Amino acid sequence: PCGLGGRGCGVSRRPGSPPPMKVKLPMIPALHLKKFKYMDQLHRYTKLSYQVVFPLKLHLFNTSGDTTNPDRMYSLVAVVVHCGTYFIGPNRGHYIATVKSHDFWLLFDDDIAEKIDVQAIEEVYRLTSDISKNSESGYILFYQSRA
Repeated sequence: PCGLGGRGCGVSRRPGSPPPMKVKLPMIPALHLKKFKYMDQLHRYTKLSYQVVFPLKLHLFNTSGDTTNPDRMYSLVAVVVHCGTYFIGPNRGHYIATVKSHDFWLLFDDDIAEKIDVQAIEEVYRLTSDISKNSESGYILFYQSRA
């Protein structure tokens, strides 16, 4: 027995160790993609130019066997983008954000806010092979639980 009400769990624990934990998935996970790398020969960070394909819907089914809601589905609700060439580090360039509001998306760029459609999200952030647009792919992704 592992000390859980006298039931055997098949796992031996050291005396005094805490019982196993259940992981609770967050309602709004923020995924920070590593888009900058420190280059020793340059003595600074440079932007990585690889494309990261990210889904509009996310299922975190295999994150942990001990999760309290393993079937939770998430929808993409915001994307933060770093604009600038790969020579520019994280402290330079320009940041913009797209945020889902009800059934449409809003683009926030300094003092400009405009409505855009979901196809623009897919074209600009995920499906292009153009290197200039590729450098402006998603950097921080926010998902929201559909439960």
